[in-house]
Amino acid sequence: MEAVLTSAVAVVGILLGGCFSYLVQHRMTIRNERFARWRFVQEERMAAYSAYAAALAHCRRGELDRWHRAHENPGSAEATEARVESYRLRSVARQELFRLRLVAQSPGLVRLAEEALDRVSVIHKAEDEQECHRSGDAAREAVEAFVQAAGQQIVS
Repeated sequence: MEAVLTSAVAVVGILLGGCFSYLVQHRMTIRNERFARWRFVQEERMAAYSAYAAALAHCRRGELDRWHRAHENPGSAEATEARVESYRLRSVARQELFRLRLVAQSPGLVRLAEEALDRVSVIHKAEDEQECHRSGDAAREAVEAFVQAAGQQIVS
């Protein structure tokens, strides 16, 4: 009788140990999946934010180039080419903005991103060189504000 009781206790111990091991492994799997998902989202955000910032920098350069070509030699082939290039760069920036909207968790960050694009997009409308520089500086500051906020979101 004692052998049966010992065997029964051993079997129950093995079953409880197996159940406990299963539960621990299951929790670890869930935790690992959550971490992997979080990391994937963070990487997507980092890629979207940095691609958008780069697109804004290129767009800003294109807008400044457009303004200078239009004022140096209005109606020239170079001015037309700079205008077309500024449209292309603005389109790329818009595409990156759409991507950013898909992964951003903060409406405030999206507003900063949109404001930066708005500031960049009006550089070519400056009346004189001083206004062009002011507009370019304002655009750069808006891009920096976006990058700063995006960096804080990535870190937290």
